[in-house]
Amino acid sequence: MRTPVRELVGREDELDAIVHMLDARDGLPDMVVLSGDAGIGKTELWRAGLEAALERGFRTLTTRPSETETGYSYAGLSDLLGGVGDDVLPRLPPIQRRALETALLVGEPDASVDERAVVSAFLGAVRVLAADGPVCIAVDDLQWLDAASIGPLRFALTRLGDMPVAVLLAVRGTPPEWLRRTSARLVEVRGLSIGATHEVLRTRLSTSFARPLLVRIWKTSGGNPFFALELADALHRRGGALAVGEELPIPSSLGELLSARLDGLGAAAAQVVNVVAALADPSTDLVEAAAGNSADRGLTEALEASVLQLEGERVRFTHPLLGSAVAARTTPSRRRVLHARLAEIVPTSEERARHLALAAPRPSSSAAAALEEAAARALRRGAPVAAAELAEQALRLTPASRPDDVRRRVLAAADMHHRAGDALRARGLLERERARAVPGQERATVVARLARVQSSPRDATALYREALSEAEDDDALRAVIHLRLAELMRFTDGVGQGVEHGRLAVEAASRVDDPPLRCLAAAAYGLLHFNAGLGVPEPTMTEALALERSLVGWPLTDGPTVVHGHHLCWMGDVADARTVFEECRAAAVSRDEPHALADAHWYLSVVEWRAGNWEVADRHAARCFELSSQLGPVLPPQEYPMAIIAAHRGRIDEARAIAERAFALAGAEGMTVAQSGHGWTLGFVELSLGDAAAALPHLRRAVENREAFVLEPAMREELGDVVEALVAGGELEEADATITTWEERARRLDRAWALAILARGRGLVLAARGDFDGALASFEEALGEHARSNDPFQHARTLLALGRTQRRAKQRGAARASLTDALARFERVGAPLWAEQARGELARVGGRSRSAGALTESESRIAALVAEGKSNREVAATLFLTVHSVETALTRIYRKLAVRSRAELARRYGSKT
Repeated sequence: MRTPVRELVGREDELDAIVHMLDARDGLPDMVVLSGDAGIGKTELWRAGLEAALERGFRTLTTRPSETETGYSYAGLSDLLGGVGDDVLPRLPPIQRRALETALLVGEPDASVDERAVVSAFLGAVRVLAADGPVCIAVDDLQWLDAASIGPLRFALTRLGDMPVAVLLAVRGTPPEWLRRTSARLVEVRGLSIGATHEVLRTRLSTSFARPLLVRIWKTSGGNPFFALELADALHRRGGALAVGEELPIPSSLGELLSARLDGLGAAAAQVVNVVAALADPSTDLVEAAAGNSADRGLTEALEASVLQLEGERVRFTHPLLGSAVAARTTPSRRRVLHARLAEIVPTSEERARHLALAAPRPSSSAAAALEEAAARALRRGAPVAAAELAEQALRLTPASRPDDVRRRVLAAADMHHRAGDALRARGLLERERARAVPGQERATVVARLARVQSSPRDATALYREALSEAEDDDALRAVIHLRLAELMRFTDGVGQGVEHGRLAVEAASRVDDPPLRCLAAAAYGLLHFNAGLGVPEPTMTEALALERSLVGWPLTDGPTVVHGHHLCWMGDVADARTVFEECRAAAVSRDEPHALADAHWYLSVVEWRAGNWEVADRHAARCFELSSQLGPVLPPQEYPMAIIAAHRGRIDEARAIAERAFALAGAEGMTVAQSGHGWTLGFVELSLGDAAAALPHLRRAVENREAFVLEPAMREELGDVVEALVAGGELEEADATITTWEERARRLDRAWALAILARGRGLVLAARGDFDGALASFEEALGEHARSNDPFQHARTLLALGRTQRRAKQRGAARASLTDALARFERVGAPLWAEQARGELARVGGRSRSAGALTESESRIAALVAEGKSNREVAATLFLTVHSVETALTRIYRKLAVRSRAELARRYGSKT
């Protein structure tokens, strides 16, 4: 069974190759060679592999040579054997011992040491150590290993026979020929993905960058974490932002490295690399056209110097940083001349506009207009980052004497920056424009756009209301403001106001010849109408869906298709909801719309959670969080899927941490409905642990907080839990009243999921009153409703409640069947806490009830290690388990010992076992 290895961002496949070698003891000896560019992350992988070897009981022989050590004989060998010499030397034959002592400069040196004896002695030392247990030979930066040490290493690696030896090597560039001829697994370490680069920068520098800037860092660094960190650090020191058209700063530590390559180029080659650096997609034809008669000679020189490389007809720098260095070395005047020349020869209008902008020394109406058109085209073809850059260039070149053009381009640039994920830049542009706008419709337009890019719902609501007060008779603007307020009301002021704003949005939009606006207004109304417990407004939604399908931009962000998916998701139509949001996800990917992509993953996580596909749901929730964290501060609703899925899968510490943090943030931001969701999560955790008394305050507050926001029964996840907690606490009248209220709403809308939950609650109330016949009938009614809905976890909970009641009614055979079915379903979805409850009930049916605090032998070992302060990963390593197995066992231990945290376990474990 695998022991966990330290996680590295974006390096799962490479780590798996190392772990597979270490875990496959029967496959030893084996060798993994990590190769790649400088700074690409080989050393981090090598270190993680070394840690994994130590965790698995390997004796490690390690060396990390540096360039300055290459002339020192046996420097690497001294490292490899320096820590084991006292154990090994006495067990070697005399000749080998003396040779090795001389090589390692220990004991009485033998001036006439034979190199062949040293080579044999190293193999002998490895053999001695391998006789005691598995050995890992680990060398980082193999290219700097001194020649004297390479000989013994090469000799030993080809003569390991059947020894339990794992070899982990890291080398810059291509592995040497002698190593490629071995049976080693060659693992090429490539650049990180953009998401992994973001995580590395966030972790190492404790900062994050807006997505457009993150993309530039990622592309410029080629995914190389070392280069990305250097670039980001230099940028962070300068305030974390760039002016329009400004190049990324190249730190001196890298600048010197890159300059050495570029300084040796002749004039013709320098001209060619300047052209290549200035072109977005340089081809040999473009380079020749721009560089003139000396192009062939310059290109040949740059290729021979390994500054440029050919990929078919395309010309590329051998590393992206070389292009940045070339651009940074070019003077502004020469750069403008070059861009003016390129504007005459590039094939597309977008490229031509870019070069015109970079060539213009002062504002120009014609250049600004060309850039504005190019920005619009870029946005249409799904490139918001490129569109935002072009829009800012258009704004920069707009003469101040044309204020209408300035305002229009400010709004366009801000919108495109927001779509590209750079809300901070968008807010900055709009705040400046707000300060100089004329009161009335002009300022209302700017303020409404400013509200759109706020991260705080509370701030956005205040700004929209300010804009509405100045919007006068502009139906289009009023429709936009009303639909945005409708969307916000679902999190802030309540669903009643939201429905009214949605109605007003539809009314205003109907007077405007703007199909996308009509679609969005209908979507806002449809969403709030549904959440208010009024069902789907079918005529409005049917018309809006058909209209949206006719639009080029289908599906619209927050449009009718997304709202239709929202309806399907909560009504339990899993298959159709999944189809809708997979379509939305694919569209967001193709158009590079990170906000829409995060939303699609949010809904897919909820769909798969309801469907019982919790591993898939977990992945969607994690992807939503990753994207959201790249786009700005993560809001409480965006963390909701992570919290509920962790809670259901029994990861109670993780669920509590997320829910408590998000609950506090939601309170600070006035997001009452988000507080409700995370409060329900906290209550569900306690109920899962069997502590209804601790759960009830959370659940009551969740019910209260949702009353103003969600009246759709199918969206009230907390109803079944609050009823169960009330019954457990003897609050039968309150439980009965809650059921009666919601049953009427659920029957009116025919919500099978809610009817099943409420029928189960009715059964619990009747059983608590001793009416077993009535209770059993209610449970059967609930099971009938489950057959019409799709939630295997809730189905299993109803079977558990039925089995408990059957046991109390002395129907042991029926109880055993119900509980066995419940247990199987809990195990199938991966709900360890609830599976443990089912096992406990089965034990009671069979007369084998154990003390709630009686741990199994393996659980006792885990509890003892956790009580000592070990992490789940450390426990897993000690007991040769997976981390997941430890997490699952720990949830059972918490329940059995009636504790809720690691600290409480540490305090109470000794007295309970």
